[in-house]
Amino acid sequence: MMDAGIAKMVRTRASKAEITKPLSPHRIRHSSITAALDAGQSVREVWKLSRHSKLETLMIYDDNRQQHQLKVSK
Repeated sequence: MMDAGIAKMVRTRASKAEITKPLSPHRIRHSSITAALDAGQSVREVWKLSRHSKLETLMIYDDNRQQHQLKVSK
């Protein structure tokens, strides 16, 4: 039930800020992880920020950010 309350709070604040893109706690978390990686922070440092239990989970964010699959496919 707590998650629903936080999600509602995020949506309400986004609406007041006139953010039209759907926003959720998960999207904010994802954006902060991606921004930290884009800023040049090491994967291990960002892993601590993300609080994911497995480094492999964070590597998915990094791979998506760098679009490795797209580069290889081309």
